Amino acid sequence: MRPISSAIRGWYPLQRCFSNKGYTILEVLIAIAIFTAMVTIASMALNQGLGQYHRLMERGINFWDNAKYLWINKSLNSAADYYVYSRDSGWFPYFRGNQELISYVSSSPLATGEPVVVWIRNERGDDGNRSIVYYELPVYAKNMQEIERQYLFGDFKKGNSVTLLKGIGDVSIKFYGYDLLERQWSWTGDFDGSKRKVLPQAIRIDYKDMGTGERKTVILGVNTNSLNKMIYNEIYPPE
Repeated sequence: MRPISSAIRGWYPLQRCFSNKGYTILEVLIAIAIFTAMVTIASMALNQGLGQYHRLMERGINFWDNAKYLWINKSLNSAADYYVYSRDSGWFPYFRGNQELISYVSSSPLATGEPVVVWIRNERGDDGNRSIVYYELPVYAKNMQEIERQYLFGDFKKGNSVTLLKGIGDVSIKFYGYDLLERQWSWTGDFDGSKRKVLPQAIRIDYKDMGTGERKTVILGVNTNSLNKMIYNEIYPPE
């Protein structure tokens, strides 16, 4: 049996051999510090990248929100003096405007290359909040009865549509135009082309953002508004 001292002396060269091929505590600590620094830098870069991404997303969302306003403004700017006929009112430019609906004919459609009938509806959602939704269908030289029928039977939902505002409440819609009877310009809560014989000059939508509680306003203008076609009733008098 080998003495304990000789056994220890025999183990010592072997221990030195393994120690020379391994890592010291200092080297391990340095490696851990470097790894930790790299992870920290990578996390900072990732957070910075995510921050830039979210900012770009917000810009993109804001762009499309603004694009909706630009589009509806373009649509109303291009509202056409689309004259229709009714037995009671004779010839008049098609336009209906009240607190629930704005309807007119526009030469600036969303997708098609032809004039469209537009319906902008103040709709109530399942959550009780309101939305302003834009609908359109090709007009195809429709008369007054056909346009009204498309709305009554819900056919307007078969065309293109886009939600302009959502999550809103306390909606108030007003129309600025000339009153032929009163001979003055004024804001009113409804505007009927069959009575006014002209299109409104501007439309104002006031509403409350239910998310922030802020009161906001959208004002839209109408460019096309001709009085020349009023002679239709002289050329084609009501029967």
